[in-house]
Amino acid sequence: MAYNNYFSEIADGKSPATYNYFDGEKWTVSLSGKTIDVVSPIDGKVMGKIQEVSHSEIDQAIDRAKEAQLSWKSIPMIKRAKILHLAADWIRQHEHYLTTTLIREIGKPFSEAKDEILRSADMIDYFANEGLHVTGEELSGEVFPGYDQTKMAIVERVPLGTVLAIAPFNYPVNLAVSKIAPALIMGNAVVFKPPSQGGISGLHLAQIFYQAGLPKGLIVIVTGRGEDTGNYLCVHQGIDMVTFTGSSQVGKSIAEEIGMIPILFECGGNNPAIVLPDADLQFTATEIVKGAFSFAGQRCTAIKYVLGMSSTIDELLPLVVVKTKEIMKMGDPREEKFNMGPVISDSSAQTIEKRILKAKADGAKVVVGGKRDGRYIEPTILDMVKSSMEIIQTETFGPVVSFIRINSVDEAVKIIRESNYGLQASVFTSDEGAGIKLAQIVDVGTVQINSKPQRGPDHFPFLGIKGSGSGVQGIRYTLEAMSRLKPIVLNKPQ
Repeated sequence: MAYNNYFSEIADGKSPATYNYFDGEKWTVSLSGKTIDVVSPIDGKVMGKIQEVSHSEIDQAIDRAKEAQLSWKSIPMIKRAKILHLAADWIRQHEHYLTTTLIREIGKPFSEAKDEILRSADMIDYFANEGLHVTGEELSGEVFPGYDQTKMAIVERVPLGTVLAIAPFNYPVNLAVSKIAPALIMGNAVVFKPPSQGGISGLHLAQIFYQAGLPKGLIVIVTGRGEDTGNYLCVHQGIDMVTFTGSSQVGKSIAEEIGMIPILFECGGNNPAIVLPDADLQFTATEIVKGAFSFAGQRCTAIKYVLGMSSTIDELLPLVVVKTKEIMKMGDPREEKFNMGPVISDSSAQTIEKRILKAKADGAKVVVGGKRDGRYIEPTILDMVKSSMEIIQTETFGPVVSFIRINSVDEAVKIIRESNYGLQASVFTSDEGAGIKLAQIVDVGTVQINSKPQRGPDHFPFLGIKGSGSGVQGIRYTLEAMSRLKPIVLNKPQ
């Protein structure tokens, strides 16, 4: 199907997104006969359907991918890179359509949706460029005690095979690209499981890669519910690596099931911010608001709780309230004047509301917000929160930030250390030396000094510890994770 015709059919309401996995040749209807409605969180209307793929079709899809990978790994990397660069250009060419689709499908505000699309294109280019520099090496045996010049190793870097890429609803394009692009440039095939909510955007993304010239069958798209389709994929014998972004609970269950194959997981964050007494509180308040409430708090890098001395919080909290009212404008995200829309589903909204009410019942004070209208939940600020409360112990994937009053910095460090999560933390202070010293003992993957938690720049290492993930992401780190070293040892006769 020509690419322009593809988008014409979408505009005419005949989108192939209502069909089954795509192998670069044709769209088909699943043998299961089952579909999943993609309901826009903005207005509750069905905007499309995705297929629930049968297990037998998954088997066929993986076989197809493995067959395609055998020839793909032999294609020179420079040619692979050209295909990826063209895919990035196609994303930019159709940015507006992809942005508006993303807004409707997951309720992401316009500016954030557009940024996700354009950032995804930039990420593909960066992966393609950096892949050209990930090479093997030659090693001589003479440098190790007890050996001589009779041994030499040619250490190649080779693909893993077939990579299962599972993307989340909150960044269905960007966090799909962060898995698909490095897998492809390193010579792997990809089995792509998009989220149910975000699946239409995922299908469009796959179409773009094929339009750029990807060989047929190299990416296969498998749509369906996580508890069935996702589980079957994770334990499939044809999968050589699993890369996953999602909740800590799901990530842990996958890790326990898949056996001895490589994994690259990004899971829940539940990120704290420590505010020291010497911090610039105006600046800190702005960072807390943006960090807590962007995309309605549905980000693994969102700030979930703030730790500070009572005197600091007494001064900081009114500023956060003012900044929340100034910065956050809740409403229909299709209108650019609003920068905060709904949460993804009714069930998510109900869970968030219950957590707020539970915290209030346990003694927390609702300073701002706390009200729910369908999927729309006001930016909510809680004070007098204790570290033992459910709102702190379990990641609340919504627009809620809690303030915990501490007696010492050591108490803050202890609260973070005892958490089941360990993605990022923020330290706000005017003394960078003190910030670095504190960062060195805070038990998380990354510490941001004087900034909200964030994933980028994308060539920085990005990782979680404890329940927040496994493995290291970031352009070069992901490329290395999606390949392996293969030494070939030459032995000269003596």
